Amino acid sequence: MALYTVLYDSKQKEVFDEEIKPLLLEYECDFIAYDSSSMPQLGQQSRVLIWLGDENLYRVLPHASEQEWWIGFLPHPEMNRCSRLFNVPSKPEEAITDIMAMEEPVNADLMYCNERLVLGSVMLGNPVTMKPAVQVDEGIWSKLTQLAVLTFNLSKSSLLPYRLETAKDSVVNTAALGITIVYRPGNSDFTKRVVGETSEDEASLDAVILAPRSISEVVHFLLTKVLPKTVRNVSLSDYLGHIKTTALNINSGKSVDYSVDGELLSAEQIEVRVQNDALKVLSSFLPKKLELKEHKESLRTSGLPKGQAVQEVINRPLHWIHHADQEEVKETFITLRENAQTSESYLVLMVLATLLATVGLFANSAPVIIGAMILAPLMAPIISLSMGVLRQNTDLVAVSSRTLLTGVLLALLFGTLLTLVTPLHTVNHEIGARLSPTILDLGVAIISGIAGAYANARSEVAKSLAGVAIAVALVPPLAVSGIGIGWMDWSVFWGAFLLFMTNLVGIVLAASATFLLMGFSPFHLAKKGILLTLAFVLVVSIPLVLAFNKMVDEQRVVYALEGWESKGIEVRDVKIRSGDPMFVSVTLLSGQPLKGQQIDDIKDEMEKLLSQKIRLEAKTAVIR
Repeated sequence: MALYTVLYDSKQKEVFDEEIKPLLLEYECDFIAYDSSSMPQLGQQSRVLIWLGDENLYRVLPHASEQEWWIGFLPHPEMNRCSRLFNVPSKPEEAITDIMAMEEPVNADLMYCNERLVLGSVMLGNPVTMKPAVQVDEGIWSKLTQLAVLTFNLSKSSLLPYRLETAKDSVVNTAALGITIVYRPGNSDFTKRVVGETSEDEASLDAVILAPRSISEVVHFLLTKVLPKTVRNVSLSDYLGHIKTTALNINSGKSVDYSVDGELLSAEQIEVRVQNDALKVLSSFLPKKLELKEHKESLRTSGLPKGQAVQEVINRPLHWIHHADQEEVKETFITLRENAQTSESYLVLMVLATLLATVGLFANSAPVIIGAMILAPLMAPIISLSMGVLRQNTDLVAVSSRTLLTGVLLALLFGTLLTLVTPLHTVNHEIGARLSPTILDLGVAIISGIAGAYANARSEVAKSLAGVAIAVALVPPLAVSGIGIGWMDWSVFWGAFLLFMTNLVGIVLAASATFLLMGFSPFHLAKKGILLTLAFVLVVSIPLVLAFNKMVDEQRVVYALEGWESKGIEVRDVKIRSGDPMFVSVTLLSGQPLKGQQIDDIKDEMEKLLSQKIRLEAKTAVIR
């Protein structure tokens, strides 16, 4: 009797005879051509070498498990999932040498789904949505194609309710877009990127639950877990869950669509289990098997929808951004109510930020002014005011408005007092930069308002609030307004105070709209507050648009004159100042000193070029 029995694919006999059989002739082997019509009758614990594709192995491996065959895998062109599961070498010579060196087999587990063998993964959910996860291993162009297909289908996708029960009777009721179940996380690039790899095998399965509540979270999942070649951070995002157990029972209250290794199926209940030590494998390439007296379960599901949140998300199209559930609304509202209070720390920080900003303005020091921006606490009551306006909550509006007004008055008072004791009366660059706000400043305020609202609603991005404070710069304009009062220069005061009002109304409008989109208020309740804030923004926008048009005209003049040359005279260092007519300061470069008539001629040519009257301030420089 031969020591080994070799089952080979009868449909590819010529390939086997040419490439595999010659490598086995030196060993005692019987060769049996296998087809799906019959199973070879071999004794218990027979040593069987298998050269078959995955489709045949779905039938052969359960039988090998029952008969306790000692299995050795030979690499087959169609043995894809099995090769990855059992770490089969790609070279036949290497596989055969390893098999023959094994005196005893290694115990390996098998995973079953509804008593069907699983060599790769079980997937539940919308096939279009989960397909990119299956194709993680493919090239970048395939991934991008799948991303485009998925994007077009996301608006129609929705979360489905699932009840998951583990082997130790732990129950998770949640909603998910899809669930992926594997035996070994490292055997799937998708699960490996979400859960990470393990160097040892354990008789348990890993279920990864994808439960995004918005399209933006799905896109984040694809960009961070699917498209990159490598993923270093395997920490779970809020929209992901992970269950590790020996068996998992899943139902949805109705027929569930799922797939086993890519084959689409349907059932009312799905039972996935791991059969411990199901197969005896002749291989040294398998990971070391952990032999535990008791298998521990792991449930990481804190970020998944639960309770009432499940009913709010199931069978509804995904929104572009996550809409807050009632618990999130309550927590955020409590936080913003606390932020709206006039506390001792708020008053102290307001005074210190104003003094620091005023000193930085007089010193013409941008770093000092940035420090004042970070120190200033004005952003908190403004965001609270936005929520009050959105939800028509008069108490929150009153408290936040009082806190905001107190901060503004303190800034004006201490900015004025410091100006009165400072013997400086020069509009330097930092002061002048805050005297002529344009529609661009309103754009900064709107973007900052969106960021501020989002950061307050999402605790994980709250650390970005310092950056928001720097971007919008609330205290420096108030400090300049205080400087204007101290100088009794009302043009300085009104220019800077207009910048502050621009920031204020822009933030309130943008933050209110952001909270609305995130589901913190129904539209019928928010409509009045949004319209009122929009009206304020439109009023403030009138001088901003005029200032912007003026800035565009000035930039047009600078662009037209800078480097312009006439009769050997070149124009450099063009600067524009407001006035009627426009005041233009230039440096005229020439090969010899210029006379008054030549400067007058240059001025006339400039006016023709610009099609408007100007006042010219000319400096001359002679180049030799």
